[in-house]
Amino acid sequence: MAPMQKRAWWGLATGLVFGIAFILVFFLMGGIETFDEDVNFRLTIDALMLAALIGNLVIVNLPLLKPAMVDERDRRIIDTAPRVQWLAIIFTLVAWTIGLTEHYHDTGLVPSVYLFIVFMSVLIVSSITQSLGIIIGYWRMDRYG
Repeated sequence: MAPMQKRAWWGLATGLVFGIAFILVFFLMGGIETFDEDVNFRLTIDALMLAALIGNLVIVNLPLLKPAMVDERDRRIIDTAPRVQWLAIIFTLVAWTIGLTEHYHDTGLVPSVYLFIVFMSVLIVSSITQSLGIIIGYWRMDRYG
């Protein structure tokens, strides 16, 4: 297994752990109403999100800066990984747009607190699918040469 592939697996695991932690903390601490009113809750979620982003940066992105760590094959895979990432981001934004629009259709107003939640979910999806895109790239290269 290539070093970048191992890092992608670790990045995927880290992203999933932080994503699940985000969801659990969010709902166990009271959901959107509490999030909107409680500064400590928002700071907890912010800290969790910052930790996830730093973890993804250290595990997956920093090695890309070391030329010895990445060969030509790795570069090709890394260059195609954003396709998976962008598709997941687009689908996430479409789901949020449809869900929030339908839920708040009668009032015509979506509470602004949802902007933060949409942003956070896109960051989670982005970090998970970056690693997933790399893993899929290695799988496809091994399978189809």
